[in-house]
Amino acid sequence: MSFEALVLGLFSGLRPGTSLAAVLVLLRAPAPQRPLFFFTAAGLVTTWVIGMLVVAVFHGANVALGGSTFTAVLDIAFGAAALGFAAGLQQGWVQPAAHHAERSPATGTPSRFRRLRDPSARVAALAGVGTHLPGLVYLVALNAIAADRPALVKAGLQVAMYDALWFLVPLASLALVIVRPGAALDHLEATTAWARRHEHAVLLAGALVLGGYLLVKGTTELLT
Repeated sequence: MSFEALVLGLFSGLRPGTSLAAVLVLLRAPAPQRPLFFFTAAGLVTTWVIGMLVVAVFHGANVALGGSTFTAVLDIAFGAAALGFAAGLQQGWVQPAAHHAERSPATGTPSRFRRLRDPSARVAALAGVGTHLPGLVYLVALNAIAADRPALVKAGLQVAMYDALWFLVPLASLALVIVRPGAALDHLEATTAWARRHEHAVLLAGALVLGGYLLVKGTTELLT
């Protein structure tokens, strides 16, 4: 797994987002182990399948369109998109998902996650997929994986490693709720409180660093 994909995986797993909010609601369910398992398993399987399909498309395009040139153009496009997102955050045109999530007055639970307070396996699984739809960061990581032109098995392992990092919070919460049921909610609530205070700064810094890095990388590859 490339260093770039590793860093992006850690950023995806630790950044504030709807996944963390959903896991927090699931941990308050009467018996959280089962819904957390379906939430995590369904999300991991779906993102892995999508990731493999995208890697195959990127790999095919690399072969057909000149390899490094195609990768460089994608890097520049992704970099420009990341910087555009950062500009939108700074100007207030774009708001983090948690910022505008409506909450139930009685419980403080985001309205979109009310069904997760005591969900069926199906609802938990759909939430796992819905809160991990591939976005810009995932596409950048998949492009980095495809650029190395790995064999099918190696590509599958690299995508799985990235997805495991992306699902760091659900996986850690599932492990904690099995080993130390009383501690999982306390740990995640502390993480969530920090994330809510720093969400804007984390997303802005991440988008600026990612966008600048990709623009420099893509431009350098095109010029060499």
